[in-house]
Amino acid sequence: MLVPSPSVVFVHPLTGRNVNLKTIDISGSGFSVEESEGNSQLLAGIIIPELDLSFAQSFRIKCRAQVVYRNTSGEGLKDGVVRCGLAILDMAMDDHVRLLSLLHQADNSNSYICTSVDMDALWNFFFETGFIYPEKYAFFQSNKHEIKRIYEKLYNHNPAIARHFIYQDKGVILGHMSMVRLYENSWMIHHHAANKTESMKAGLMVLKQISCYLNDLYQLYSAHLKYVFYYFRPENKFPNRVFGGFAKEISDPHGCSLDEFAYFHCRKSELGQEQLPDQWTLKETQPGDYAELKRFYSHVSGGLMIDAFDLQPRICSSDDLSEEYRRLGFKKEKHLYSLAEEGELKAVIIANVTDIGLNMANLTNCATVMLIDQTVPENIIESVLSLVSDDYEHQEMPVLMFPSSYAVHLRLPVEKVYTLCIMNLQYTDKFIKFCENGFRFVRKTIDADDCQLPGINA
Repeated sequence: MLVPSPSVVFVHPLTGRNVNLKTIDISGSGFSVEESEGNSQLLAGIIIPELDLSFAQSFRIKCRAQVVYRNTSGEGLKDGVVRCGLAILDMAMDDHVRLLSLLHQADNSNSYICTSVDMDALWNFFFETGFIYPEKYAFFQSNKHEIKRIYEKLYNHNPAIARHFIYQDKGVILGHMSMVRLYENSWMIHHHAANKTESMKAGLMVLKQISCYLNDLYQLYSAHLKYVFYYFRPENKFPNRVFGGFAKEISDPHGCSLDEFAYFHCRKSELGQEQLPDQWTLKETQPGDYAELKRFYSHVSGGLMIDAFDLQPRICSSDDLSEEYRRLGFKKEKHLYSLAEEGELKAVIIANVTDIGLNMANLTNCATVMLIDQTVPENIIESVLSLVSDDYEHQEMPVLMFPSSYAVHLRLPVEKVYTLCIMNLQYTDKFIKFCENGFRFVRKTIDADDCQLPGINA
């Protein structure tokens, strides 16, 4: 509980009277207040279009709220007192981050959300935890000025497209996790790292932070949160246990799905500029191609990628997110191509183009090949990748291929395999409970009740 607790200030939508009440409980998704029964003005179901949360007159946060319950009796209630719970219906995202940052600090003084970061300390943390291994280091060295510029903006200018969560004690970063909005309503979780001596605790603490953040915000339209996704190596035990384990636990691909991708690099100098034979075409993806891709993916996976990655004509025609990136000083483009042989769809290529290093494995700045027919010859794939590589500025283009078995069949130079985990955020409660039950001391670090609107079920 915050001390002093914020006040709820609003003009009653029915009476026009000014109302000022103290909050009893508050979370990122709502709050509760108490009134005198004889002068009660709140009714269950009433919507308050504009409400201020006033923090000791030091600052105010505006939101839209609805009364979701009104109790006249219950545990801890005095006679003649009415307790009402209000759910936040919408709030400016900058304000919501400020509120959540304050609440997380009150809950645990070592938990930070989207605060300014000492970049030297952050880079040292990434190196010390082994998160930046030799292969990544070589990539960083060749692009260090550009990457340092991007990360300064990400961590110290709080752009609306990114969020970071840090667990820090006495000025030392112990755990880190971040997310970036890559599709209309889907955010990529990445850069999960923890200090080696505090690895389990710190790793779980930032996981708690991000889980509670998602649970508080996913129902708000302005948050653009419907799905989160996470790429991990199958041999990486922690994400495999957490994200992979949750998908297997619920066994429902509409709630959480797993897909395996082959990952490799293509160098423009090695690809050449061979043109496709006459019977082959590479063109912008058409509405009918999306339907064919959906049928293929539903057959081989049945997961969430089609919806989460905006692989639908109406959404793909919108460029609002790319414009948001540009407005904030970042780069984002998305191109979709269809490979066909004599008019028959063989593959769809998603070319995401962002600032290099936005994701340290460059998974936000790579081409994803959805190969529908594994009989496509290797030379055709190489020609297609050569043509698609024109969208990328740098000599090396990362490639993800699905299904991963096709890349092996085609004898492509596979470097590693990534599992893509996508979670429908309507299953966030189940995920939190899974984490609570799955770790030895998780009851002290991740408690599902910590992420609920206080009294919502009272």
